Amino acid sequence: MTSLNPVLRVGDRLGEAILTHYPKEPEAKVKERVIELLRIVGVPNPDVRASQYPHEFSGGMRQRAMIAMAISNSPSVLIADEPTTALDVTIQAQIIEVLKTAQRETHAAIVLITHDLGLIAELADRVVVMYGGKIVELADVHTIFAAPRHPYTIGLMESLPALTGDESFLRPIPGQPPSLISLPPGCAFHPRCFQSQGRARCREEVPARREVAPDHLSACHFAEELETYESPRLAGTEAS
Repeated sequence: MTSLNPVLRVGDRLGEAILTHYPKEPEAKVKERVIELLRIVGVPNPDVRASQYPHEFSGGMRQRAMIAMAISNSPSVLIADEPTTALDVTIQAQIIEVLKTAQRETHAAIVLITHDLGLIAELADRVVVMYGGKIVELADVHTIFAAPRHPYTIGLMESLPALTGDESFLRPIPGQPPSLISLPPGCAFHPRCFQSQGRARCREEVPARREVAPDHLSACHFAEELETYESPRLAGTEAS
């Protein structure tokens, strides 16, 4: 929301992105493209809005303008880093739809960087779970949610409230994330891991990323033990 220049009109800022790549583009054509981009991302009255300043846009509208800028030159890859941060739930849903529209418009691949599991479930095809700067699990989105094979992935899911049954407690991941300049020996997640149980292999040996099922990679020494893992929280919900 703070990436737009407060002293430049939104349309001028979008036009600047186009002219950076196509400096000889006629002014009329640039203006036409700016209005078209604002229309694609769902900005109402784009011809009027293009002449307004960022402070005249809401947070969600500024987010849309930034997405319009990102797709202005038909990229092959869009990198969306926490695209719904600091937006309320209604606006988040709108931005998700804008990203879908942007993907259809540009046919670009989207690299979505987020902590929002709901957003991942809604938009992603494949999921890469990272911890301590390294990939700890990789699979298609359905597999990640239905059959996670890394304790960190399970911890992320269990730390969210469920929408079914009586919610009595959450299971947060204990401890604090490690410093990237001083990672623990062995598996970086082992000090916080319910699966480790103090085993020497977790403390001493960095786990290799390996295939635990077809097209499903995990960096856990004991990933196979998680095949029968049942969440205590979910088990309690089913029992009730």
